[in-house]
Amino acid sequence: MTASTHERFTILLVAALLIALAPAFGQKKKSTPPASGTQTETRAPQKSPGTMREILLSLQGQQTNLGILSKIAGDYVVFESEGDTLMYPISTVQVVKFLKADEGEPRKVEIRFLSKD
Repeated sequence: MTASTHERFTILLVAALLIALAPAFGQKKKSTPPASGTQTETRAPQKSPGTMREILLSLQGQQTNLGILSKIAGDYVVFESEGDTLMYPISTVQVVKFLKADEGEPRKVEIRFLSKD
């Protein structure tokens, strides 16, 4: 074989390898399920409920354990209860609980604030 024949042979060999291996490189890697007997459940990521302010804004006008959440003013949340007006800083909200309600009743909302103890 001459030098030009070697070059042609090498080029043909490389081209044949590229053609043969092209489908393997073009396909996405398939993941195999785990070999264990238990299947893992795939869940959609849960949407974050948002900031405490956004949660309280969504509850505006609803009855809570502290009275009716009447408005969110600046950094404060305002409740109306039996003619009294209660104002708390939003930064002191510790927990907002959505409790089960009996059939036909609106859901119950419990809001707790940090204590100074």
